[in-house]
Amino acid sequence: MPSQRRRFRFPRFAAGAMRFGLALSGLLISVTIMAQECPLSAPLTVKDTQNGFAGETGTVWTVAPDCSYTVARQIGLKILEPDRRGQLTPEQQAQLKELLDRVLSAGMPQRLGGAPQVNARRIAVSYGDKESVLSLVPGGGDPGALHAAAGDHPAGALLELADQIKSMTAS
Repeated sequence: MPSQRRRFRFPRFAAGAMRFGLALSGLLISVTIMAQECPLSAPLTVKDTQNGFAGETGTVWTVAPDCSYTVARQIGLKILEPDRRGQLTPEQQAQLKELLDRVLSAGMPQRLGGAPQVNARRIAVSYGDKESVLSLVPGGGDPGALHAAAGDHPAGALLELADQIKSMTAS
């Protein structure tokens, strides 16, 4: 009788190990697929800042190539530790791809907007080796009105991308 018990222990152990292995491989495959779905090949950074007495202050949104994101404050030249972290959903990743394709096809001029002003608001978008900075009047005005006024101009695509990144990473 003791030999029969030993014979049945091994199949239970093997079955448990097999289930664990399948679950682990499923997890690894899903993480790999999620990483492959992200449309970014480099970090995408959006900065919305205002010049003033303390230098440039504002918020920095960064989306990594794996579609994880951080949101941090910038005070002067220093970017503080992130306030928020997260992962874009598959729907947000698809939306990001569409917006990024539109911005890249419209072109990313280095400078947009009028001549730099004292205490100007700046919206900067950088992706890979490209950076585009939109200079706005102090206070920046209403983003919705700015976007409507910009229309199909590269500034409009840049504003839409910045607004969507802010929306996607809001908690």
